Amino acid sequence: GSCHHTTTSICRCLYLPRHSCSHTTRYKTHFDMVEWKLAVTAAVLTIFSSTTPSCQAHPFLPSNIGSTINTFYKENPFKGAFLTCSIKGCSADMVAQFIASKREHREEEDRRMQELEDHPFHTMVKKATRGGELSSELEGRHKFNIDWSRSLVFILYGGLYQGMAQEFIYNRVLPILGTGTDMKTVARKVAVDMGFISPLICIPTAYIIKGFLIGNTFVQSLANYVDDVVNKGLVFKNWSIFVPVQCITFSIIPEHFRVSFVAFILFFLMIILSS
Repeated sequence: GSCHHTTTSICRCLYLPRHSCSHTTRYKTHFDMVEWKLAVTAAVLTIFSSTTPSCQAHPFLPSNIGSTINTFYKENPFKGAFLTCSIKGCSADMVAQFIASKREHREEEDRRMQELEDHPFHTMVKKATRGGELSSELEGRHKFNIDWSRSLVFILYGGLYQGMAQEFIYNRVLPILGTGTDMKTVARKVAVDMGFISPLICIPTAYIIKGFLIGNTFVQSLANYVDDVVNKGLVFKNWSIFVPVQCITFSIIPEHFRVSFVAFILFFLMIILSS
């Protein structure tokens, strides 16, 4: 009963109101939103069905998908961590590359339009382009080319560190502090993770990777990290996000899904890091 109610509530997020619009792009946007919501809903239902044995199979999900995924992550923790986090790292970087490409294209478009404004015959140019033909022409020239060497860096960083290394830390090292999910054990794990692992290993590694991509040396990357810690409160900002996240990770999320859960949160932060 409760499982059916939860599944129904999740599926309601697929509803999109109709808007009357004569532009095809509006309908395309709605279609893209539906695709994203379907993907997110399918992922949630898969995890939910794999961690809730009493839940009956959902009508549009094959009954064995959840158990297959659950078994794979249990029996192959390091492979699952590498696969999940490498895909996440690559996907986040591609999103960041696309955003940066669109931003550069808009800046180039604005620069060219400004050149036309400064032209001696700018009035004639304005009349000639009043219908937005030049803007449309410039927009049509935008091409997105993936930097595969950069994406490879994030595949390896995501798979090796955020995947396999974090799997080792979460499920091999931190259990030394306790294997239960009681409040004291969770507090000890979160304290060690946030007080030592994150500020001394996790975040500096991210700065080094980003520095490598933009051409900074190892020393410059660490200097940028120290500057952000001292002057921008980086560690405190990290705590504001990941203290509650890690409390959930070590108390509610099953061991074999902990890395995947953190990867989901880190997906959005990786977009920021990558760009």
